[in-house]
Amino acid sequence: MTRTQFSELTLNERIELVIENGTEILNRIFLFYVIRLYSIDDFCVEVWYKTSTNKIDRVEPVQIEDVFHLYERSIDIEDLFKK
Repeated sequence: MTRTQFSELTLNERIELVIENGTEILNRIFLFYVIRLYSIDDFCVEVWYKTSTNKIDRVEPVQIEDVFHLYERSIDIEDLFKK
């Protein structure tokens, strides 16, 4: 599946696809949301879960540049430099 094909799915179809085929990579908190980053095929997807309503509000593909910016505090590359 491509990013474009994923974007054309309904919210429920996106949720189902992420649950069945996604691999959780990282998570972050923003305002009232717990946002989980998943990898599906060759792109990344964010799932926006609102704890106060116990509901997923958004499931959106994310550009890799945005992943680095949004999750930079969670990405640990220190092991790459160990000998």
